[in-house]
Amino acid sequence: ARSGVRTKALSGAARVARADLAMNTFGLPLQAIELVNPLLGSAEHGEDAELTTLMASLYDRDESAEALNTRIISFSRRVLRLDASQVLAGQPTPSGKPRQRPRVGLLSPLFCVSPVYFLTIAGWQHVAKGSDIVVFNRGHKTDWATEIFKGLASEWHNVQEMDAVRLAQAMHAADIDVLYDLGGWMDPVGLKALSVKPAKQMFKWVGGQSVTTGLDNFDGWIGDEGQSPMHLQHLYTEPLVNIDGGYATYTPPDYLPATPKTKSDVPVIFSNPAKLSRAFLTHVQGIKGKKRFVHQQFKYAQSRAQVLKFLPGSDVEFVTPSGHQEALEVLGQHKVMLDTFPYSSGLTAQEALAMGVEVQARVGTLFCERHCARL
Repeated sequence: ARSGVRTKALSGAARVARADLAMNTFGLPLQAIELVNPLLGSAEHGEDAELTTLMASLYDRDESAEALNTRIISFSRRVLRLDASQVLAGQPTPSGKPRQRPRVGLLSPLFCVSPVYFLTIAGWQHVAKGSDIVVFNRGHKTDWATEIFKGLASEWHNVQEMDAVRLAQAMHAADIDVLYDLGGWMDPVGLKALSVKPAKQMFKWVGGQSVTTGLDNFDGWIGDEGQSPMHLQHLYTEPLVNIDGGYATYTPPDYLPATPKTKSDVPVIFSNPAKLSRAFLTHVQGIKGKKRFVHQQFKYAQSRAQVLKFLPGSDVEFVTPSGHQEALEVLGQHKVMLDTFPYSSGLTAQEALAMGVEVQARVGTLFCERHCARL
């Protein structure tokens, strides 16, 4: 009997791990949903299975955006909740005294070459002039962008291994005036810690900002009238705070290629394979001629096979750049980039436009479906 229970538990853990591999390595969200489906409702792995299903459905689904959004909020209310009276009981009370330089907290697993760097660093460079920046680093990747973040920080806390309770206590003890979550749905543990509101004020900004957190204690969700128009406030549990001129400022890397004089007529799709929904690939079927798909993950046969189900091999070219610089060099050579839907390109669309590449996009409803609404 013991052996049977152990085998069943390992089977569940293996399914969750395989689903993570399917979605985040091979870019196959529907396969991820299929893998965890038998675990839905189980005591040990049910929450992981439900979260996987919800996140995968952002990429490809049959239900409406509104229906998925409702399910995500329901999950957040049931699962991502800590009791502040218990978590913060006995913890030191912040001073509450006014100070010359506010303490601004940043929480994210992506203090590296990522959208969090390219879309927010100009903001933090400005904030650092008059505030003390306190970083709570949830990630393991370190690169040149990490060093720039470290150069701005007054304090740097590596909190990768903390559970939600310890993380909430650490942020509370840091006596933060304003905390910006830059992790979102990439970091459910981080969201759970934020459910007790460990800072005086909290805002959701770039980083896992695909859809509302479902938490009701944020002071604002930072967007703009293109990304999150006020008539869509009902999709957010956070109050919308829309910034005139755009919710983020793109800071290009030093190695952004110059715009070439001549460009290829072959349309390019520069995207994580997970964003290649059935609807998008069906749309691409109607475009005659060759299409070029660009991403490191196309080195995997599973990722290429998903595209080839919809498109004949003679119409497809796969490019697997070795890094960000090479990927930009490939992207800039094209006249047109076809943007994915329903989950659209955020940073990539900004990069394409910076190099004179036209972006053809379809705007949806959720935040992650509206990245090109203003652009």
